[in-house]
Amino acid sequence: MACAAQHGTCIDRRQHRHSSKLGGSFTEYVDVAVIGGGQSGLATAHALPSEGLRPVVLEASDTAAGSWPRYYDSPTLFSPARYSSLPGIPFPGDPGHRPHRDEVAAYLTGYAACLDADIRTGHRITGVRRGDAGFEVELADDSTLGAPAVVAASGTFGRPHRPALAGLDGFTGTVPHAADYRRPEALRRPAGRGGGSGELRSADCRRARQDRPGHARHPRAGEVRPAEDRRT
Repeated sequence: MACAAQHGTCIDRRQHRHSSKLGGSFTEYVDVAVIGGGQSGLATAHALPSEGLRPVVLEASDTAAGSWPRYYDSPTLFSPARYSSLPGIPFPGDPGHRPHRDEVAAYLTGYAACLDADIRTGHRITGVRRGDAGFEVELADDSTLGAPAVVAASGTFGRPHRPALAGLDGFTGTVPHAADYRRPEALRRPAGRGGGSGELRSADCRRARQDRPGHARHPRAGEVRPAEDRRT
């Protein structure tokens, strides 16, 4: 991708990073804690160094690509690649094409590698609260980061809302959430014909359409309709 030539610079910057270890209730104190390593968090991490701030990006998953690697199999961006770049690095490939999910994930991963930021994957946040020195960011490993500023860029995909639907406890079928969807084959049922309830319901629907007032069925070729059923 476009930032490939910059990778050496990115690596050099990372070699000179260090953590500010403090005593007290903090495991570490940082300039800005950015929660979430998706496109919003990465764009924020790109902007902060120009303001003299050294961001630490905390991403719960194992890669800084947001939720894109876990989306369903077939999505593409609505906008062409020329309008889908994050600041500083253009989206690779034909500017007019609409990138697929895997292209977006690869772009974000490469973008993260070029940032002058401390990006930490596998760091799940369990809470954020105000403290004497700004904010205290609590992680799943029981460590705590202190920061005067926190940017929440985690999105909602990691914690989808699952409403308490009436009758769900007694339902024996599968109720997948949109966040769990990957491909249509998982939702298809085998086709069949017979006298089951589904087939009977289909027949009832057909009869209901035919009996609906104002509904006129055109005769099939060779069909003779009764005189009282003919329309002038």
